[in-house]
Amino acid sequence: MGSETDDSLKDIVSTQSEALSTAVEKVAKADAVYVTPEGRSRRRARARADKRFDLRLSLLESPESDPKGFERIVGDSDLMSINFLDRGKKAAAAVCRIKVPSDGGFWYGTGFLVGPRLLLTNHHVLGNADEASQCSAEFGYEHDVDGVLSEPVRFNLRPHEVFYTNAELDVTFVAVTPLSDEGVPLHRYGRLPLIPVSGKAVDGEWVTIIQHPGSEPKQIAIRASQIITLDPKLALQLRIDLDRFIHYSTDTEPGSSGAPVLNDQWQVLALHHKAVPAPGRLGKPGKAAKQPIWVANEGIRISAIFKQLEFERFTTPQAGLVLDRLDMSLGLTAMSQAAAMSQGAVGEAAFEADRKPLDPVRWVNVAGYDPAFLAPLRIDLRRIYQPLLAQNKVAALLDGSRHELAYHHFSSVIHAGRKFPLITAVNIDGNALVHPGKRKDTWRRDARIADEFQPDGDFYEKAKGSDPVQFSRGHQVRLLDPCWSPLSNAAQALAESQLGSEDTFHYTNAAPQVQTYNDIDWGNLEDYLLDKAQTSKKRLTIFTGPIYRDDDPLYGRTRKGGPWQIPLSFWKVAVLQKSATKPVAAAFIVGQTQYVQALYEAKVFSGLKPYTVDEMRNRLIQTTVVSIETETGLDFSAVRSLDAHGSLEATRQTRWINDMSDVLI
Repeated sequence: MGSETDDSLKDIVSTQSEALSTAVEKVAKADAVYVTPEGRSRRRARARADKRFDLRLSLLESPESDPKGFERIVGDSDLMSINFLDRGKKAAAAVCRIKVPSDGGFWYGTGFLVGPRLLLTNHHVLGNADEASQCSAEFGYEHDVDGVLSEPVRFNLRPHEVFYTNAELDVTFVAVTPLSDEGVPLHRYGRLPLIPVSGKAVDGEWVTIIQHPGSEPKQIAIRASQIITLDPKLALQLRIDLDRFIHYSTDTEPGSSGAPVLNDQWQVLALHHKAVPAPGRLGKPGKAAKQPIWVANEGIRISAIFKQLEFERFTTPQAGLVLDRLDMSLGLTAMSQAAAMSQGAVGEAAFEADRKPLDPVRWVNVAGYDPAFLAPLRIDLRRIYQPLLAQNKVAALLDGSRHELAYHHFSSVIHAGRKFPLITAVNIDGNALVHPGKRKDTWRRDARIADEFQPDGDFYEKAKGSDPVQFSRGHQVRLLDPCWSPLSNAAQALAESQLGSEDTFHYTNAAPQVQTYNDIDWGNLEDYLLDKAQTSKKRLTIFTGPIYRDDDPLYGRTRKGGPWQIPLSFWKVAVLQKSATKPVAAAFIVGQTQYVQALYEAKVFSGLKPYTVDEMRNRLIQTTVVSIETETGLDFSAVRSLDAHGSLEATRQTRWINDMSDVLI
């Protein structure tokens, strides 16, 4: 951030930790720009030791596009493809100067476009919506190839449309008007899409900063800084969260507040926000030393920004609006748009209602899920959830002796802490399906398990809380899956089918959903898999559940029994009888799949080019059984060896499903 009326450095936000200055100076001095072979060897070893190294490798482009990509990140080479400069110019177009009026003149900071008409900068550049409404974003203020300084193209900010700020993280998102004062369209300047996962840089890797330092025309520090990894013990003492902040050395003027910090693939690693002065050069809070010497910079990790936004998604409406635009930038359908489509299509709130629990005698002779349904395979349900049972994460039934709720042809196991299903398991006999007739949208609690483990209408109905969103009651076992019967008598078979359908309308089979995939994407998938099953015995077993993460967002603070943490992704493992002696397995994830590490191992991004809108629209991927185990903590060892996807090379083990012909089984 710079000043038009005062060219001192008092506007640079500086760390106030002498210990941090000492620590980063020590690391920075150990890495000169020109290094000996021994020094390169040390850098290579340090990069490989970084816990994010494997994921960083997966984000590199292919050798055909960038032959020296691997060598650069381990410090063996500085060579790169000539298109590096062209792509850098494209990335730089999205960076702008932010003009902030103040007493006696203007302040300037840096910002950059990250989504459809969405700008990212620091909280200390734009701290509130009223201030932002008086500011403008100036694009193209830079020297052209002939050295001529171009006039900036000014766009007004629209905080009344989108404005999210967080002082602790020092981030602000704000909407921008679609046209400049002169009618220039904003989309001309492109955007720098944000990738949510951590791991886009490793210790010692070079980074680039595009900036408007001190209110000057746009400048770039190309690979003039290196990632610095602090000692975790020291970071703990200094109360620095290394999962939120990243440090990088510099021997140049510090990057402007709000500038993007980028790796060699022009992916944004961090939002620059602080300079780290040399020891003894701290100055006073709010004012840098008269002649500071800067040894490093600090940025906010993009992954940390996403994590905070997701945590506030259902409690802070503006956070949800920002995430919608970031999703759209990646080609995904915005969650709020999907929710509106779901409510409009189903009209759920109008006709779904609660009824009193059924008498448990209904299931006295019902076995539920059959572990021996697919001969000659046996898949014991308890073995699958045993790791979580050992951690006391599985809710017991009221009789104290069991954990599985048996329904007609399926069973459900409840997560004790999250109070939604941990896993459901259903057997499907494709040759004995019987349509149950008209859908009965009546939901009930199950009297066999405590009410606390089955959120009901108090959770789902909009009128019973002040939350800005409403969730659908999402079937984990879809309502048609258990609707089959081996009985030859048509009336008796229909009655059994209807019992199976009614059983799916229990809160022990429901999880909150904001998308329409349950009966559409999942249903199409299961129908396709049944079609692939053995002709004489169309049998299929489906295991389904949410992916529970520690940082899932909260919802329903004012609701009875709240708040709850809301799962954003769901998984499915399908096992089908492909031949008389050959069962096979396939694993799938749907939902906020941008948070699945396996997706990034599949090289989703090539430079700045994500998958197409059509490829990402459904958020449905096929992955490996092992990936599901990693995400959930469940044990699918009984079917792990049956997964054809698991035998593929690592970069193809996770892939988008655009239509059912893409499924590998």
